[in-house]
Amino acid sequence: MMQNNLDPRDGLDPAAPRTPKETAPAEQELAPTGRISDAVHAWLDGEPVAENALSAASREVAFWKKVEVETSARRRMVTPANVPAQILAKLPEKR
Repeated sequence: MMQNNLDPRDGLDPAAPRTPKETAPAEQELAPTGRISDAVHAWLDGEPVAENALSAASREVAFWKKVEVETSARRRMVTPANVPAQILAKLPEKR
């Protein structure tokens, strides 16, 4: 099985350090925030948690609430009824 090497440093010494330009976008977006508190983990698991424990981790709680809103909206999405027919119409006929 052939694998594509998508590393822009292809052909360079693998031990060579990456420059800031070569840092992956995902690595740039994630800032080290430390460890998520046990209260947030318990809250995500659906366990009862005191409000004052969650207020100490307001940033994480806001993030996970935003994730829940987005995922619940995506669960309700359905493909319009006319789309499958349009896709099938575009497929070539078998000979």
